[in-house]
Amino acid sequence: MKCDNCKKEDPWLEVIGKNFVCKRCIQKHKEMGLVYRTHINTFHFLLRKIRPESYNDYMMITRKQIESLADLKKAGIKLPTTNVVHLE
Repeated sequence: MKCDNCKKEDPWLEVIGKNFVCKRCIQKHKEMGLVYRTHINTFHFLLRKIRPESYNDYMMITRKQIESLADLKKAGIKLPTTNVVHLE
């Protein structure tokens, strides 16, 4: 089957809303891609709870939404920090 986003052939596609998406396109979302690579069951849980209608809605998922639904520290998932300090 073909990925609806990148149009490449892939034998294993995930259903995100109304789109069939390959693992490369799933991993373009920084936080959800990390959850997908490390804890697939948590990834499917988050998709069931958030219910994105399409791939574009999936890409709009925020870190706050993810952290409000699942205790990532308890599951052993370490997301990269967003605190950035610019030194001059």
